[in-house]
Amino acid sequence: MDVYLVPIGRDRFECYYEAADDEEPEAAAPPAGVWGFFSRLKARFSQQLREAEQARHELPREEPNTTMARLQRRMMRWIAERVAEQRLLWHLGRAKTATLHTPDNLEAASATRLMRASMQRDADRHLRLLVVHSLALLVSIPVALIPGPNILGYLFTFTVVGHFLAWRGARRGLNGVAWTLAPSTDLADLGQAFALGDEARHHRIHEVADRLRLPRLATFVERMAAPVA
Repeated sequence: MDVYLVPIGRDRFECYYEAADDEEPEAAAPPAGVWGFFSRLKARFSQQLREAEQARHELPREEPNTTMARLQRRMMRWIAERVAEQRLLWHLGRAKTATLHTPDNLEAASATRLMRASMQRDADRHLRLLVVHSLALLVSIPVALIPGPNILGYLFTFTVVGHFLAWRGARRGLNGVAWTLAPSTDLADLGQAFALGDEARHHRIHEVADRLRLPRLATFVERMAAPVA
């Protein structure tokens, strides 16, 4: 898989991965003794991924006329955003090798250090969230297992499975993946965008995204970018 160490500001970088919408992460094997429960979680999680991606690409329809329908629409939009954010870590969970594309004006040792620091932060954060959301899921089990579009069941199923896959992927990125570094002139050009004015910076970011053939990269960079002084 190809991972990009993307500049998101002056001296700030984030790891980025762009997957096809139909690439679904491999679900973790459930612990012995609770196969049925975790199988239901996995099935519901997979369904949520499909529904969230479908909702993201559909044209807006009329506004829902019930509170529950409005809450569900907002939740699906939130899930679609989390899917995009966590796909890198989800896919690292089953990767054996990966290529880290780095700005060619960044030393290899620095690039590796930045990537590992990012993975460690993600591992720590998702582990904390996994504990919190697992407790919330246990409290909401009676609701979570009821068929139908219930908000608590969808929300906590997604967050528990999603945080576990993200934590597992970050740990594997640190200890189980063989990384190859590939210097990139395009990523160096992207980093120089943050010395430009607003309009020129916007144009440079989109130009680099086009050159790299990563259609969602510009949105990611502009959302994550630090304000320019």
